[in-house]
Amino acid sequence: MHNHLKTESSTRDRILAEAKKLIIAEGLCSFRLSQLPQLSQCSPKTFYNHFKSREDIVAALYIVAINDSMEKQDQLMARKDLSFKEKVVYKHMYDVVKCWSAKESDICVNFLGANPHIYGVSSPEFEGNMDVIFIEIKNKVQELWKQAIKSGELLSSKKEIVDCIFLIRTIERGSIVIGQNKFVRQHGHDNSLETFFDLVCFAANTLKWKDEQQLSFTRMLEVVTPYIESASGSTFKHCKLNYETLNDPLEL
Repeated sequence: MHNHLKTESSTRDRILAEAKKLIIAEGLCSFRLSQLPQLSQCSPKTFYNHFKSREDIVAALYIVAINDSMEKQDQLMARKDLSFKEKVVYKHMYDVVKCWSAKESDICVNFLGANPHIYGVSSPEFEGNMDVIFIEIKNKVQELWKQAIKSGELLSSKKEIVDCIFLIRTIERGSIVIGQNKFVRQHGHDNSLETFFDLVCFAANTLKWKDEQQLSFTRMLEVVTPYIESASGSTFKHCKLNYETLNDPLEL
């Protein structure tokens, strides 16, 4: 198995580009697969050599999005001007910022990271590709924490670090669910992006760092947003839902 969607294919990329347009027009669950061969200017046989079902299309879009996310995060993690504490926090804020700054034209397939229901329904090659991606993500996370320990910046025990990782991941996944779940937000369960940043910093501060660095939300945005095409300064909106509907009070 390998991450085969990293290999170049102009036909596949053209199909996925047209699929994005079709999903925006007709919806993620209702777009018609039969339209894609003509839209992407290939024969049905060529099309079905690449994708067997709608689930394959959605899985492929998800895999491409995660590959892009990993590439951008690798660039972020390679920066010499960031402390390892900043790298830990910024890495886990990347997808959150990307989600919360989504434009109305974004299909936002990164919600599958929180609810990967497509997993196990797509063709075996796409399921295998997702397995590879999950391994790559795990290895990258482990390497970041190992580098933080090796540098002498992080002084906590393995158990403390593992507990912190699970805490940060819970916060990260929860923020994506809130950012992209219209039902949840319409019923008042909403928050600000800065609140989630504060929670990730709280989790990071449960560890022992050589330098008790206090992280800034403004600084995080300045560093992270240039890597995200849809992000624009600190003005964030939720996809396809106006802010006026987000802050309805809870009736308790």
